[in-house]
Amino acid sequence: MKRTLLFMTIFCFLIGFSAVVLAQTSQGQNLYVSPKILDDYRITIDGEKKDMEKLKVLVEESRSKLSEYEAIVAADRDIGAELKKQLEEDHERYLIASGDAAVKGPGVVVYIDDGKRELESWESPNDILVHDQDILLILNDLKAAGAEAISVNGQRIVDVTSVSCSGYTVRINGQFFARPFRIQAIGDGSRMSAALIGPGGYGTELKDWGLIFKVTVTDDILIPAYTENHGYRSMQAVAQ
Repeated sequence: MKRTLLFMTIFCFLIGFSAVVLAQTSQGQNLYVSPKILDDYRITIDGEKKDMEKLKVLVEESRSKLSEYEAIVAADRDIGAELKKQLEEDHERYLIASGDAAVKGPGVVVYIDDGKRELESWESPNDILVHDQDILLILNDLKAAGAEAISVNGQRIVDVTSVSCSGYTVRINGQFFARPFRIQAIGDGSRMSAALIGPGGYGTELKDWGLIFKVTVTDDILIPAYTENHGYRSMQAVAQ
């Protein structure tokens, strides 16, 4: 009997203690939160932090612009002329970035042509021909090595450029070209050359396979502008 009474006493104490804890949590104290909710909060907080960093950058840029305008006013200069000058500079940068302006600078000139060697009995003539994938892999190596502008046989390579085989020709920007191919790239000539003909470079593989592949580093390269229509029909800008 005593043991039963003791058990009931302990049980009632636990119920009372639980009620007190629940009462406290209902008032916002000692609230249990699941790990998933914590992760959601953490993701939200990280997103807010990134937005704050973007806003800080925007504020600094705005302050910098404001300081420039205040300096123009203080110097009694024509603010209209200054704004026009800045707009023209921005426009020129956008033209260069989009490929709509011709550019010049140092870089490399790559020459690639079909192989001339004798074929083995088990080989096909296609094995020593230049294909679209060869050009694409060279372009990838150049971009990975920091190429700032590239052209193939005078065609500017931009975001909408496609390179594909069409019989014995290669189609670039809707134009058809036969061998040989002359690729120009503006950037660090030494770095791009090393990426192509260094150990493991795709240019080295082409030479070992029997194709003609040459790289020349030069300080004076002229790459023409992209002359086709960019053709942006589906996408549109999103307000930041």
